[in-house]
Amino acid sequence: MEPWVIWVGLGLLAMAAELLAPGVFLVWVGAAAVLTGLVLLAFAPSLTVTVLVFILLLGLGIGLSLRVFRAGGRAGTLNTPASGLVGRAGVLLAAEGTAGRARIGDSDWPVRLAAEAAPGARVVVVAVEGMTLLVRAEG
Repeated sequence: MEPWVIWVGLGLLAMAAELLAPGVFLVWVGAAAVLTGLVLLAFAPSLTVTVLVFILLLGLGIGLSLRVFRAGGRAGTLNTPASGLVGRAGVLLAAEGTAGRARIGDSDWPVRLAAEAAPGARVVVVAVEGMTLLVRAEG
């Protein structure tokens, strides 16, 4: 069997394994192996050069993923309560002073109001503190 076929096959297996155990790591191993196989097909380098190409491609892939997914900026807010709730509107269900509950989307949330408001008032989420939404009444 040709060496490039082995590299491409192992790369595809690594990417398939990523589907079973997602973690955004095996995809880079698989992509580097597939690309290394294509380099082997096109240029037929020595084993040493082939291994160096694989290591370089793997390093580039991992470096790219760390840059894109590193905490901070917009990527760092992924899957945080604030990422999907700030700016959303809802209805105040109950209020006692500046504390209450509001329906935002399909869920009821404990809220803290910027100023007192009556139940039924339309509110907008301005921040998230733990599981409590900070809201202001529209109007």
